[in-house]
Parts: sequence; structure tokens; C-alpha cells
Amino acid sequence: MTLKMKVLSLVSLLAVLATLTAGVSPSSRVSSGGTFEGAWNAFLDESDYFFDHGKPDPIAEAFDEMEAPEDAFLFQRAFGGAIPTRRVLARAAQRAKQIAIATNVEFPELVKDRWTFMGPASVGARVVDIAVDPKLEDTIYTAAATGGVWKSTDTGMTYKPIWDDQMTQSMGALAIGSGGTLYAGTGEANPGGGSLTYGGDGIYRSDDRGKTWKNVGLKGSSRIGRIFVDPKDDDHVLVAATGHLFKSGGVRGLYETKNGGDSWKQILAPENETTGAIDIAWDPKNPDNIFVAMWDHIRYPDRRIYAGLGSGLFRSSDGGKTFTRLGPLNGLPPSLPNIGRISVAIDPSDPAKVYTLYVNDVGTFSGFFMSADGGATWLPSPGQATLADSQSVYGWWFGRMWVDPEDGQHIFATGLPLMESTDGGLTFPVAQSQQHVDHHAMAWDPHTPGRVYNGNDGGVYVSDEGGADRTWRHATYQPWSQFFTIDVSEQDPIRINGGLQDNGSIKSWGRGDWSGYYGGDGVKNAINPEDMNNVFACSQYGACGVSFDGGRSMESMDSAQNARNGWLTPIEFQPGDANVVYYAGSQIHRSLDKGATWQVVSQDLGNLDPGLELNPLYAAHYGTVQALGLNEVEPGTMYAGTDNGLLWKTESSGESDPLIWTQIGAGQLPGHWITHIAVEPDDPDVLYISFSGFRSGDENAYVMTSRDGGTTFKDVTRGLPKAPVNDLVLVGDRLFAATDVGVFTTSTKSVEWHAVGRGLPLVPVNDLRYISGNDTLYAGTFGRGIYAIEAP
Repeated sequence: MTLKMKVLSLVSLLAVLATLTAGVSPSSRVSSGGTFEGAWNAFLDESDYFFDHGKPDPIAEAFDEMEAPEDAFLFQRAFGGAIPTRRVLARAAQRAKQIAIATNVEFPELVKDRWTFMGPASVGARVVDIAVDPKLEDTIYTAAATGGVWKSTDTGMTYKPIWDDQMTQSMGALAIGSGGTLYAGTGEANPGGGSLTYGGDGIYRSDDRGKTWKNVGLKGSSRIGRIFVDPKDDDHVLVAATGHLFKSGGVRGLYETKNGGDSWKQILAPENETTGAIDIAWDPKNPDNIFVAMWDHIRYPDRRIYAGLGSGLFRSSDGGKTFTRLGPLNGLPPSLPNIGRISVAIDPSDPAKVYTLYVNDVGTFSGFFMSADGGATWLPSPGQATLADSQSVYGWWFGRMWVDPEDGQHIFATGLPLMESTDGGLTFPVAQSQQHVDHHAMAWDPHTPGRVYNGNDGGVYVSDEGGADRTWRHATYQPWSQFFTIDVSEQDPIRINGGLQDNGSIKSWGRGDWSGYYGGDGVKNAINPEDMNNVFACSQYGACGVSFDGGRSMESMDSAQNARNGWLTPIEFQPGDANVVYYAGSQIHRSLDKGATWQVVSQDLGNLDPGLELNPLYAAHYGTVQALGLNEVEPGTMYAGTDNGLLWKTESSGESDPLIWTQIGAGQLPGHWITHIAVEPDDPDVLYISFSGFRSGDENAYVMTSRDGGTTFKDVTRGLPKAPVNDLVLVGDRLFAATDVGVFTTSTKSVEWHAVGRGLPLVPVNDLRYISGNDTLYAGTFGRGIYAIEAP
């Protein structure tokens, strides 16, 4: 079909959709102005209405029939503006299920086997919330950031899943009522620095302690910051809807239900399109007294705007009928562009005492304030200086406080360490050091005095001594690890390593025997395919090490220096000669001796683009190479892709220094973050490229191919769920894709995507590794550990 015909068809589609949706939703509030752009905006509002209210969406269904990404580009050319992205995780997940069903019918051999969990089971990962069962002793419920909801019946030591593997695994909040009703808010509201956090599809309710769940609304909220259940009525709930991290608008603010989720009412609206609710404090003795922290923030590929005029602390004294912004007249900061995340907590034993903590636009500490009159007036804590170091420059990652229900003088504030006060917030002398850093969740056990649970980036900890320092026990079985990358030895497949979010680089040189061997946020890990003792590990922003003894000792790669390094630093071995290794940031480095020494072999391939980030920790880490494409038959032909969407090629013989790189594909490619380049082993002119629009708020899948060395490109995305693609692996004439909703495969001869295997949770898959020795495909997931399957 020609471009002109497609445009005419899509214009006709708009007309049809206008008829379908007439009188159904509030489109009369949007004036089309007689233009395509106006009509398009009206239809986007129609689609939002259907989705946010849980109704069948004829517009989204029609979009589902389009090709992607060509039709998205077509709409952009026809109507101008940004590429329309009507798909969200829930729809992509549904499409993934449809593909699996079709695969079972058409190609049952692709799904005959089940994915096998390979571990680790004890390391853990970020926990965002904890709820203690009010009636069952020793029983708690835990929300893992990208691992669903888990239940423990042995005081938090071991867990079993109570969340459907095929529901979104991204969690934001968890709460339980006095009658045992569980509420789970999907989508993590902690926004991340270099690491990844994901959205969800609203609020779920369980009336049988997690055996079954029902989605009860707020589907367009994307991320939930907090849930509070009325202690006297399990059907009366307040929810802080934080909103999409990468896009403005949607369901945001404070919502209330009085019928268990059958209907919702927004009782506090945000002041702009980038503000949402992030925290709630509800007076347990007077339900008319409510505090809500609103947070103005949005993220782009090259910067984080984690503050704004919409941020502020609001109070209601009439049960949510009206709210007042608290400010200088009350002793709190005014509305300013640099006001960031705010947390709030009430002393349950004396609700007149309220506490709030502010951080600013670059994530540093702004102030800790105390009120003794129910929030009417506030004073800064005289000992708040000790909190400053705890927040470092990413206070937006934490944002919670808790008051001991048995001792109102005992307060915890989250940060890198868990900060503890025993004098009502006047001082915070204790920075707990026994636990893992980066704290997010806490809950007291009403059945056992002194028992408290804590959740952080290392999983769950339990104290039976009121949370006193050096009294914490770490959970022993919590299989929800978050992998950025993995690798497996070609020589010995039981040797697996990987990089874990905030849990360093770990290795298993025997089944189940996992140990750490490099610190920081574990990001890129690699094992030399010809020498399994030659091991690489990187923490964030290019801090990499190399080992020649299987990871027992690591040497810093100081001779490989870049002006800028991305969060993930690619390390790739030259096919056919693994003595040659490549490492990439703003420039590419090459080693001819397995990583012992390095030399620069490219110009700045990020086009000297450092991005616009202001936070000092994350500034100047944009405009970097994120993918390298190498081949065996012509080692001099290589490809490189960047986070700012640039694709490069060199055909240098290796004699020039540096190699000569030329940009290719301009105007033909999506312009998004390039996540992987797979080159045919025996034909360097044939390549496949994956792109991710995740950090731009674009949930479409993008996979392109070129068969002429990058002169022309063709889309091969059709049939994939519309979710970001994170990795590609070529095995013979089959191409495997790792996406945010699973693993899919197609023949390279005739593109038709199908599901791979059964039993893989609906969790982002960041990395794939195929090992020919045992014909096994390994998947590194961001939230459920490593899985493996015999390659179909």
C-alpha cells in the first residue's frame, strides 16, 4: 500500500472512529477545530477515557491492527507532532498472551518446553512495600519492585508467590485492611537514576489473602505511590496515583473509594500535567485529617526533572472534601521549581504530631519539619543536618518515614542508610549500617512486640528488637533478583555471571552457588568464550574490572577512559578471536590482550552530546555507545549504536588509528535508544537492530534489519507485542528478541514472531545468551532472576 493510500485509509479510520465513539465519552470537551491535528487530539482523549475507565477501547483496538512502527511514522508525517503511542503494558501483555496461544496452535514445538528458573534465590532485590497480616501471626506480604507480590508465613524469612506470573510484575504499593483485604498498586513510583523502574495497570484487590486478585481500577495511573486502608472499613481506601514517569497527563492525584474499588473519586487533583500524589498520612483516630504529598516530576532519556511547582504538602480537615496547600504561613517551604519529593508521617499514638521530609531538584536534602498541632504549624528539626548525608544526591529514590506505633519518639527515615531517631525527630544520630543500603519499606508486627520488617534494595530484613541497629536478620529465600545483563561460559555452562541492580556482580561457578565478585550496581558482565577464567564485570557508568583467574581477583580497567560512560557499558569479544575485546562509552576502546591494555579506536560517537542532566551524580552520562555489532568473517566491519539513536559503521582494516566510523541510517531509523545489534556471523552486510523508546514514553517495539550493510533498512517488528525490545540473539536462521513482556522468536527468512516456551513470568527480559554447547537459551530478567530453556 502506498503512503498516500495509507494516509487516506487512516483518515477514513478517524471518521469511522468518530462515529463509534460519538456520545460515549466526553469528547465534546475537545474541539477539533476542523483539522486533522484537532481530530487526532480528540481521538486520543477518547482513547484515554475508555482506558482509564476500564471500557473496551475501539480506538486502541483499531491501532492494534496497524503495522508498527511504520504506521506510527505515517501518523507522525500525516498529522505532525510526536509519534502516537496508545499501547501500555496491559495491552502489550494481552498481545503477548495472544501470540503464545497462536504459537501453541501453529508452531507447538516452540512452546513445548518450560523455562527453568536458574536462580539466584537468596540475593533478593528492591522491595517497595510490606504489609503485615492483622489476624495471622508471623505472616507478611511483600511487594517486589519488578517481582510481584509474595507471602511469608515464617516471619519474613522465606516466600512463596501469590501474584499471577502473567500479570504485570511491577509494583508500587501494598496495604492490608483490618479485615484482611489486600490491595496492591502496580507500577513503581520510585523514579530511578540510571536504573530502571516500570509502570503498571492500576489497583488490584484480593479478598482471600492473595489466592486471587481482581483489577479494581485506576488503570491509567501507571505508578502508585501509596495505599491507605481505613482501619475501620476495608472498603474505604485512599490511593496516591503518581502517574507516568515518562509522559505527562493520565490518572494522577489522590483517589478515594468507599466501595472497595467499584468506583473511584479524585479528591485532590494535581496542579499540572506532570504532578502526581506520592505519599499519604491518614490520622488513625480522626479520619477527617489527611495529609498528601504531591510531586511534580518527569524523566527524559537525557535528564531527570524531579522537582517542580506542583510539588507540595496538602492537608484536609474534612475527610478530603477540601485540601489546603501548606507553605510559609505554616512554617514549610513555598511553592518553588526546585521542590522535589516529599514524605509525610503521623505519630499513630499521638496524631497531633506530624513529620515531613523535603528533598530538592537534584535529590539533596532540603529539610525535616515537625508539627505538634496536627499540621497547622511546623518547625525544622534542630538535628536535621544528619539526614543530609543519608539522602546523598538521590533523595527522590527513598521518600518514606515511619513512626513506631508503640513509641511515638521512635522514628525511622529512609535514605542510603536507615536513619533512626529516639527523641521524636529532634536528632537522627543512628545511620544503620548492618543492612543493605537504599531503604523503601517498613512495617511493625502487631502480634509480636518489637518485631519490625524492613524492605530495601537488598530484599527483606527482620528485627525482633524494635529495629535497633545490628539486630536485623536477612531473608533466606527471596527469588526476585533484577538482572541488567548475564553471561554463561561456552566452555562450562554451569558458570553463570550477571549484573544485579544495586547488588553488584555475582557469579555461580556451580549450580546454586552464587557469590559476589564486583560491587556497585552490577551492570555489564562477560565471560571470555575461549577462556572462562577471563571474566569482566562493570558497575554503573563504566567502572569496570577484568579478571584472569575466574573472578577471584579483579583488576581495574583504568587504561580505558571515556569522556562519558552510559549506565551500561558494552563489552564484546571479537568473534573468532576472543583475545580481542571491545569496550564502549562516548568512544570505543579495543584490547588485543583480553582486557589487560586498551587503545581508543573511534571518535566521539555520541556526537559530543552530554545531555541536559543537572544532577551531579548523573550528569554527562549521555551520548554513549550502548550496542556493538561484530562478525567473524570480516573483523574490520563493525557497527555501533548509541543511546541518542545514532548508528555507526566502520570498514577499516584495523591499520588506522583510530578507525574511521561513518554514521548510517539517518532518517530511516526510529531515533530511539539502540539496545542491540546482531550481525550475521558469515555476512557482515546483514544486521538486525533493536531500539527502545522506554525512556521517551514510547511503548512500541522496534526491530529493523539491513541486508546491504546499512544502506537501506526494513522494519521486522510486525507481530511483536508493542513493548520495548532490549536484546537480540541470532541462532542459525532464527532471531530471538528479549522484550519487556517476554521472549519471542522469528525465522530470518520469513518474519513472523512467536512465543518461546512456557512459564516465563511477565517481567522485563533485559539480556539473552545462547550457548551452543548445550543448545540452551538463557534469559536475564529484571525482577525474577535467570531462566533457561532448550533453544527451539
